[in-house]
Amino acid sequence: MSQPRYQEVNAGSIPCVEGGGTKVRLVAGEYGGVKGPVTEIAAQPVYMDVTLEPEREFSLPVPEGHTAVAYVFEGEGFRAGQGWRGEFVHAVRMLDFEDGDSLRVQAGTDSPVRFMLMAGAPFKEPIFPYGPFVMNTQEEIQQALADLRNGTFVQA
Repeated sequence: MSQPRYQEVNAGSIPCVEGGGTKVRLVAGEYGGVKGPVTEIAAQPVYMDVTLEPEREFSLPVPEGHTAVAYVFEGEGFRAGQGWRGEFVHAVRMLDFEDGDSLRVQAGTDSPVRFMLMAGAPFKEPIFPYGPFVMNTQEEIQQALADLRNGTFVQA
């Protein structure tokens, strides 16, 4: 029941870390000593756009307890977690990683690969959605709707 918060991020405020055939646009989290502009989020998110030139590798430890996925939307490459499982993937594909994995991706030999990497700490709370509202219980949803009708939903 925290105060709503909005953080605007425009393309010009997203840092880019480049080197060795790797390009990482960093929205949230940290890579190569650079931090993304989205901060102070309870889930401690990692959100980055990664492009790898052919045969280049990207690796990043996934924080313990975080849920991590990578959405491959251009090219092809090898995905690996602990033990280099060596799964070959083509775009378009969503990959999930296990808790504690060190995420590793290597571009294929003939083409670059580009993917969005997203990770965050789960809240481990029940979820009860209703329209634009997401609360923990049906009672909280009913209270939010009553507050909305009474004009007390948002207090400055």
